[in-house]
Amino acid sequence: MRYPRHMTLELTAKCNFRCPYCYCVWHEHPALAKPELDTAGWRTVLDKCAADGVDDILFTGGEALLRSDLLGILGHARRVLPKARLSLFTNASRLDETLIKKLKRRRIHLATSLQGLATYGTMTGTRRSYKRLLAVIAKASELKWPMAVSMTITKANLGEAADMFVAAAISGASAIQVGPVILGGRVALNQSLMLSCDAWEDVKRHIRALPDAHVPYTFCDEFICSCRADTPKPLLDKWEDRNRAPCPAGRSFGAVGPNGLYRTCLHTLPNGV
Repeated sequence: MRYPRHMTLELTAKCNFRCPYCYCVWHEHPALAKPELDTAGWRTVLDKCAADGVDDILFTGGEALLRSDLLGILGHARRVLPKARLSLFTNASRLDETLIKKLKRRRIHLATSLQGLATYGTMTGTRRSYKRLLAVIAKASELKWPMAVSMTITKANLGEAADMFVAAAISGASAIQVGPVILGGRVALNQSLMLSCDAWEDVKRHIRALPDAHVPYTFCDEFICSCRADTPKPLLDKWEDRNRAPCPAGRSFGAVGPNGLYRTCLHTLPNGV
């Protein structure tokens, strides 16, 4: 099996946040998180990426910064894929100026998520404040290695979506992606967080009406991944956009989970599971 050009490597299922909207499939199928690959295992995956011509890799988790060998894994990635775009998605709770500088030297692009202001604790399942995250985003911008920011909108943070967008832009985000919470992971067990289609359209209207912040932004309209063949029909009827292009899973995109198994999409199970 040959890897597609764009890959997401989920380095660990461990996370120091407990986001109620987390889409990771191991919340539905815990066996997919164990056993986690060690350093040598991830080097083997990266060697295959290089051999297969992968040119875009996103490292994520869980929370990838919980791995003590992360810099070693990223260093190996840069050695075997010198021209590839390498990115790290992190909740930024362990990110500081020193680490940003190390990642910049390795040309590891940065991305994070801002999931609330007043609702940040609720949306991350912690007692943390959004203020440190905004400070990290600002520091990365100051260091000329700005972070892209994603925002997942749920019924919990719906009322402050526009304020979240402004906060990310003012703090120096290089780009912003906004999307509704997707059915899967923890949300498969707690659908009360999901927006109505009308509420999501209102979010987009409010953001479009904001003064130009000179930050590129995109909307992800996906409520249900088209790869989820196990989605009950009543839910498909409620949330599926039948005009949306099919998921590029397995063709231009693929993922390797914490235990090293390949999946065609972040939201689906490996073959044979």
